[in-house]
Amino acid sequence: MSREVDTQKIIEDIQRRPVQKIECRRILVPTDGSGQAFKAVQKAISLAKTMEADITFLMAIDLNKNVSAFEQVSLGGYVPSELTGAAYNFLMDMVRLVPREIRVRSRVEVGNPGEVITRVAEEEAADLIVMGSRGFGTVHSLVVGSVSHYVLQCAPCPVLIVKGLPDDWEDEDTYRGWPPQD
Repeated sequence: MSREVDTQKIIEDIQRRPVQKIECRRILVPTDGSGQAFKAVQKAISLAKTMEADITFLMAIDLNKNVSAFEQVSLGGYVPSELTGAAYNFLMDMVRLVPREIRVRSRVEVGNPGEVITRVAEEEAADLIVMGSRGFGTVHSLVVGSVSHYVLQCAPCPVLIVKGLPDDWEDEDTYRGWPPQD
């Protein structure tokens, strides 16, 4: 029993389908200040222009990396103002990179970066998360863990992982021209 495919009928069926539109109104951009994160910022700004979306910059302060165990106990849950202040100052410099026609906000949160990013994405009703990847290999990610891998698995919205460094970075931690000048 041979069945012929009616190509013309298939084409007509496809043409009658309603147009699907992908909307993206809120983009969450977590950053740690690395070159990879800056490349993600550039991509997010480009997407926000095209899609007329708002951007929220997020910096997660991981006390396990920034404060020793002894200091954490003695702080009793208090986050040193130097950490949050420096994070807000850094994000304010980043906001200056965004064209005026794009609405932008910034947030600083304390906690495990992967968990903070997914929680904030939910709170902000983000349509997309745009973040950099450090590019660690599979073995390193399995041993140390990967924030981008966690976010890919747990985020409530699509995630765009941006790889590599921007053209104006010499290496992972050296940007020729930071902070931006007025």
